[in-house]
Amino acid sequence: MSFDSYHWEDFSVLDPGIAEHRENLFSGSGQPSDFLALLCSGDPVGVGVALDQYSEAEALTRFGTANPYGAHHLAVREAARRVLEDPPYPSEADGDEGLNHASALLVLAHLATAEDGDRIADILRTHPTPVVMNAAGRAARCALMASETLNENLIDALSAILLDESMSTRERLDVLSAFAHLRDETVGDILARTVRTPDTKLQVEVVVILASHFLATHMEIVDEITAAWPKSPSPTQTRILRAVDAAKNASAGERTPDRPDTE
Repeated sequence: MSFDSYHWEDFSVLDPGIAEHRENLFSGSGQPSDFLALLCSGDPVGVGVALDQYSEAEALTRFGTANPYGAHHLAVREAARRVLEDPPYPSEADGDEGLNHASALLVLAHLATAEDGDRIADILRTHPTPVVMNAAGRAARCALMASETLNENLIDALSAILLDESMSTRERLDVLSAFAHLRDETVGDILARTVRTPDTKLQVEVVVILASHFLATHMEIVDEITAAWPKSPSPTQTRILRAVDAAKNASAGERTPDRPDTE
């Protein structure tokens, strides 16, 4: 199936030559040279299309296909970093504010390193549009997983959104995804505060992470929250209660020493 971009189908490239490279990629007959022409074009739409092309190709590698642009990952990462230094495009007045940032962040969801944490935190603090927030959560997860020590600036930016009851459920779930695989107790403490939210959709997802990674230190709050759930829980809550019980049993098994053999 032909693919143009995640965000730029309704936007035109002004330069006819760059537009031709774009059409080549869309038709499926494009070459890495077409991709690089867009990436280096300086046109915000052309660059955005190239970034989305890379993200799509990288996402498809989970099915065993190679990313045809993988050899250029360093150039792609640097291009994404440069885009994050630019103002949001399109602007708020034009609608769809900040699609350039969304495309750049989706690339960093695959290529971020520890040094990208501050860049992502800066975007999160601008109160971005939902599409940018979603991409920022993904990029933050990659940056945090690549870090030997947690970037406090990024953790603070994420937790500010996560703990803000005025934010939408979707936005809070997007940033929660950045914490899904972390085991640092700083994150556990943030989640233990977040889990008291009246937002039930968010709450159940926080319970999952607490039960998966922080049960030893936060079992009491998990028990408190789940005990307050309805006696006839929703299918999602039922699934999570089973997962919590399984995590407790596994934790108890780890703490139980093997009995010595007896004659």
